[in-house]
Amino acid sequence: MLQDSTLEFGQARLKLKESLRFDMRQSGNSVSWICEDEVTGRFFQLGLPQYTFLTMLDGQRTVSTALMKTATLLREHAIEESEAANVCKWAIESGLVETESGNSAARRKEQHQQIQKQQLVSWLNPMMIRIPLFDPDQMIEKAAKLFGFLVSPMGFLLWLVVVIAGFFQLLMNWDQFFVNRVSSFSASDLLWIALTSLVLKLIHEVAHGVVCKKFGGRVKSCGILVLLLIPMPFVDVTSSWRFPSKWQRILTSAAGMISEIFIAAIACLVWASSSPGPLQYHAGNVIITATLLTLLFNVNPLMRFDGYYMLSDWLEIPNLSTHGRQWLKGAFKRLFFGSQKPTVKETGFRGFFVKTYGVLAMMWFFSIAVGLSLGASSLLEGFGLIIAIIGLLLWIGVPVWKLAKYVIHGTETENPNRVWFATASAITAACLVGFLMLCPAPSVVSAPIVIDYDPLTVVRAKASGFANTIHVTDGQWVEAGDLLMTLENPELQLDLTSLLIDLRISTIRAQALLTREQLGELKLENEAIESMHKRRRELEEQIANLNVVATQSGTVLAADLHADTGKYFRPGDEILSIGNDEKIHAIALTRQQDIEWIEQRDAVEVELRIWGRSEDELIAGQIKHVHPRARDDLPHEAFAATAGGPLAVVPREQVEDSSESNNGEMKLTEPRVPLEIELARSDRQTLLPGQAGQILVRAREQNMGTYLAQNFVRFVKRNNLRTHGL
Repeated sequence: MLQDSTLEFGQARLKLKESLRFDMRQSGNSVSWICEDEVTGRFFQLGLPQYTFLTMLDGQRTVSTALMKTATLLREHAIEESEAANVCKWAIESGLVETESGNSAARRKEQHQQIQKQQLVSWLNPMMIRIPLFDPDQMIEKAAKLFGFLVSPMGFLLWLVVVIAGFFQLLMNWDQFFVNRVSSFSASDLLWIALTSLVLKLIHEVAHGVVCKKFGGRVKSCGILVLLLIPMPFVDVTSSWRFPSKWQRILTSAAGMISEIFIAAIACLVWASSSPGPLQYHAGNVIITATLLTLLFNVNPLMRFDGYYMLSDWLEIPNLSTHGRQWLKGAFKRLFFGSQKPTVKETGFRGFFVKTYGVLAMMWFFSIAVGLSLGASSLLEGFGLIIAIIGLLLWIGVPVWKLAKYVIHGTETENPNRVWFATASAITAACLVGFLMLCPAPSVVSAPIVIDYDPLTVVRAKASGFANTIHVTDGQWVEAGDLLMTLENPELQLDLTSLLIDLRISTIRAQALLTREQLGELKLENEAIESMHKRRRELEEQIANLNVVATQSGTVLAADLHADTGKYFRPGDEILSIGNDEKIHAIALTRQQDIEWIEQRDAVEVELRIWGRSEDELIAGQIKHVHPRARDDLPHEAFAATAGGPLAVVPREQVEDSSESNNGEMKLTEPRVPLEIELARSDRQTLLPGQAGQILVRAREQNMGTYLAQNFVRFVKRNNLRTHGL
């Protein structure tokens, strides 16, 4: 029954698998059938013509005979011959029917071995392992008796009231919550976040099971999904596909998120009504975990979590991901093997949606595969890199191996057109190489900038003392030599008075020794006098330095300066800063990989874009100084994300001993190289210190291939340097 290229479906004898279960579902005037494969747990939705045709396939009738009997029963509603061929092909690929060769014991054994191989491959993937544990149906049934009353209109009303009240309290106290929990988040919080997440996920999965039970479903299994070495519980509620109402199925899928939002709302009420302490801290962890992490993982329909099943239920397309992947596979065969145009069972908008979903899901898969691999490589020393390599081999290497096997051997139903494949592959490779070689790399190197004083003079205390009188205010213009602050240190004056007395006594003693011509003792006394004179000059200088004066003309920069009244200053402590509005420049913080290219050029001309101005209004500048090394401190607070800037920062004391470092309160998460940019006088007059923007350095001389390769190598090295020493 097999030819070289394709199965002759008209004369083939196909048999519907015995493990299939069909349930009729009616929506409005349309009737469909839900097909459940009780072996694999997969569900499929069939229209009446497709269902009637497939049920005629008993292994005795040919496809043509089954098609004629379908036409006799359904008349004008029966499917055509071309559609029957597509349905047969789809049923074979989906594992719903068996071919004649598939009916033999050897073939069944081969299929069983293939399933075991697939299970083994899934177990070998260290980044995503699904571990089934036991049948929790009886436990879930007991939980449903306790909490099933919540799945009701009264339960919804209770949920709505608590959620509105809780998140209203969070909104009213958002500034305090952001400062205390969000902006102060550190690595030390991760353990508590992980434990909180584990408890919430257990409640999440129990909620799925309770709602499934409430509507008459069965929870067949539960287990642990290990995603990037992070354990997460799961329950199997696929029996919800038997529910007659799609809203029941959607509620079953959404139950976990609904329960987490409810708990988050309760945590909001607890947080708002409690004082700072352990209770408020853990309530904040619950809020963050039950909202942010739920949105990141469960809502995304491109991942096979709750959002995916809700979308699939809403569209009433079982196995949406499978259908999209099958169409994408057919499109690939169409392009690279010249196969028939791929089709989907759905039509109209639903068919378009399945195709679009297949493309988007594949793009998401590749991004997640690469992201998880890079993330795993940075987890543990040495071991993380091994995990990443194994994951990439399984995610990318296995599909490539299957493609090679298909090209060489074909399949039971297809013999690939190898000439077409070779031609299409050569054309694709030529286009890709041409793009990488001929297309220029992005021609602009960009980095954030802040306008600052040039120079910004920091006035520091030169003597110890308490601030007695402050003579200036923030924003006041001062001239060089103007008195800024008077410090008070009575001990210095007492020391000087005591020293002057000792000096007078020593001088009288020296005169007496000279009169008696005791020259040896006179020499020692004169040395003591000289030492006291030196000490006197030091004390007089320190007393003079209690009057803090301006070292240059400019504007005083010191917020809350008068709050320093009575404050004790040590030598070197910063008092205030002075800057001249007419002497300003731009400071840029650029990435280390970009500075390598900038340093290769002389007198680099740059363009500056200032936020708040028109995008076409660019300012010319020239790099006048490149700092010799990357730094993690902030030359200006406007760079920090906590102040509305573009760069991520963390409190320095959270990652290092703050007593050993004076680089500032905040630390950049990624060190950057500072650049000083000179501006024209006419431009300086239009700018103000503190304005932020972006530097643009144009004309990068690379092609796209070199650019991508260099950046990928740098990225991998940077992310593995800490753990692997690459």
